[in-house]
Amino acid sequence: MTDFEILKNLNINLPFEIQKDLLKWEELFLNYNSHTNLMSKNDTKVLFEKHVYDSLAINLWEDFKNHKNILDIGTGGGFPGVILAICFRDKKIIANDSRIKKINFIKEIKESLKLDNLEVLYSRIEDVEPLNADLIVSRAVGKISDIYELSKKHLKKGGRFLIYKSKTVQNEIDEFKKKYKNVEFQTIPYELPLDENFERKLVIML
Repeated sequence: MTDFEILKNLNINLPFEIQKDLLKWEELFLNYNSHTNLMSKNDTKVLFEKHVYDSLAINLWEDFKNHKNILDIGTGGGFPGVILAICFRDKKIIANDSRIKKINFIKEIKESLKLDNLEVLYSRIEDVEPLNADLIVSRAVGKISDIYELSKKHLKKGGRFLIYKSKTVQNEIDEFKKKYKNVEFQTIPYELPLDENFERKLVIML
């Protein structure tokens, strides 16, 4: 049973209608995953605790509320893009991926849940004309430097990059700062509500 109470750790209290939409999403996700691989079967056992919770951890960043036009690069099964579109209806989310089986599922979710604030983008992100996002996010895609190089043209002036990373991200930050001398980062640590210790970090490029 999905425990929405744990979202209070992220300063999130979802209205009942949004909770219903998340439960519907979960049902559709598990059904689709049963015939088309979106994630490993083991991970589906902790779908909410590991993937939904992680996606919503962005709310720990105080400035998140000020960003309304969000590009999710390499959204995969919809993390964090689809989850953000469901839970934050005031934000426009562009969910990008270059794998058609992932995109087909996200299109199904958009239609089933009537997510008018979700745009689905099937393309390699470097092949798309600038999207003028005020926030670019990415989770479980690649190194910070690679994501930045591929997608920096899509960020409007004054916008921010936010990458979901494991606790061992410091090497990536150090590597990035060797190339981009004046860039600073803010990191926000948190733990996933799992039995084992599972530390994560939001990494925001300032």
